[in-house]
Amino acid sequence: MWLLLWVLYVCLIGASGVYHTNFVAHSHWEFLKWFPPAEEIVTLEFWLDIVINVLLYIPFALLYLQQSATVTRSLVLKVMLLGLCLSCSVELYQLYSHNRRAAPSDILFNVMGTWSGVVIRRKWWIGAGSTLR
Repeated sequence: MWLLLWVLYVCLIGASGVYHTNFVAHSHWEFLKWFPPAEEIVTLEFWLDIVINVLLYIPFALLYLQQSATVTRSLVLKVMLLGLCLSCSVELYQLYSHNRRAAPSDILFNVMGTWSGVVIRRKWWIGAGSTLR
């Protein structure tokens, strides 16, 4: 059941990343902002975007890790790589859209959300054998 919920959640993340996009057959590297400009950093929208990116990937990790009674290093590595791949895929798709802007910072905060999900899962199940092996 947890795997099915995780797959549905992955679909939700994918749908939210491609929703309201105008996909075209050419990339927009010129609009990629490697570092956010100073005037953008002071806006509430910028900080809200960070919070949303982190919160979006916490359930991603939690649902994936619920499949196992113990959280092993290999399982953590797997979920972290899956979170990175999903985030990169969504950002790459947005790079080919006229009305969405791909941002490397989104990838960073999505991975931070995945890691936060790992940490939360390990804390919740501390008594149930979730030691990291």
